[in-house]
Amino acid sequence: MPHSTTPSPSLPLSGFAYALAAVAIWTGFILVSKAGALAALALPDMMMVRFGTAFVLFSPFIWQHRKTIVQWRMCALGVIGGLAYALSVFNGFQHAPATHAALLLPGLMPIMIAIFAYFLANERHSFTSWLGIFISSLGILALLAETLLADVSYWLGDASFVLACVFWGIFTVLLRRWKFAPWHATLGIITVTTVAFAPVYALFLPHQLGEASWEMIGLQAFYQGVMATTVQMVFYGRAVHLLGATKMGALMALVPVFASVIAVPLFGEQWTIGLMVALVLILTGTIVGNVSVSALRAYRTKPNRS
Repeated sequence: MPHSTTPSPSLPLSGFAYALAAVAIWTGFILVSKAGALAALALPDMMMVRFGTAFVLFSPFIWQHRKTIVQWRMCALGVIGGLAYALSVFNGFQHAPATHAALLLPGLMPIMIAIFAYFLANERHSFTSWLGIFISSLGILALLAETLLADVSYWLGDASFVLACVFWGIFTVLLRRWKFAPWHATLGIITVTTVAFAPVYALFLPHQLGEASWEMIGLQAFYQGVMATTVQMVFYGRAVHLLGATKMGALMALVPVFASVIAVPLFGEQWTIGLMVALVLILTGTIVGNVSVSALRAYRTKPNRS
């Protein structure tokens, strides 16, 4: 007869630790990527620096795990979570402010992850999770409405960020469903994206690396190729396995708070009413979405010992 096991209390704490580390690195990714776009690095250059650096650095591990990487499911993860996501997100940085990326990317991810988790992984969500997603969605709508009414020049960038969230939602759910180790998934994304993109970049796409400083190229290579592509992916993957796709997606909504506050003075971007409303709603949605109903009931029914 099967017996139930009580999960270790250290697992949720470990999951939240991985999640917060991923949030910090993702915040830096938004700021570093926008800095690269301002430094005249075009979309193809950003892609090549990100994945080319990672491929060279981790090629011994890629060769070591080649049997795990060379299979159709891993290729699908690489195309969706690597190539398609990166092309969309870097195109967004070319056409929209960092504050829009800070709100749209992590703000929309919980919604996309929850939708795809429901349909692809049969993952059911609590009322508070859906309520948190709804509140965060109001923040996203506030920002998009302000963008359309005040300055339509950002529509291409914002649309690219939305598309990137769709790809990342599918990737996150498939990663959990297919149960690839985070390290293997990271190596697979690096390999598939580099092998698919490098020949096209070398033969057909314009190169603008010479227009950027060596310091900026070095910063992009380190952060994009090591921190964002590899370290962050491992942390993110571990958090997804420990907490679940929906909970991780909700925690990613903390990124706008950090990235927007830093991006405004760093890049000279403007605080707007829509931006502030979106920040408040997304932060509120994050807090509400992570409230455990069972924990609240247990707290309310706990006898008063005083």
